[in-house]
Amino acid sequence: MMAHDAAGVRTVWAEDFVVNSPNNTVIGREDVIRVMERDFLDYRDFHKYITFVGDKPEVTIVMGYDTMIPIKGPGAGKQVMRPFTDIWAKRSAGWQLIARQATIASLEKK
Repeated sequence: MMAHDAAGVRTVWAEDFVVNSPNNTVIGREDVIRVMERDFLDYRDFHKYITFVGDKPEVTIVMGYDTMIPIKGPGAGKQVMRPFTDIWAKRSAGWQLIARQATIASLEKK
């Protein structure tokens, strides 16, 4: 994602992948890739903190939060804290991300 590698993202994200994105819209894999390819998803000082990993029979759930400074879009130029939940499923192609929730929880005050 950070490298804007659409082919790489397609190998990790399931064809039916959906995300509740930071701008509070639910979009599919190809919609996210189109936004990524337009250089809209650029960040600096990106850090991921994982607080929970839970294995279930059908899926693995990963929760935590990201911190970053978006260059464009919601929170541009400000430190953002964004809790996330990722849901991974074992598919014929291997483990793939099938759903993600990532909503901006706080912005640095300036």
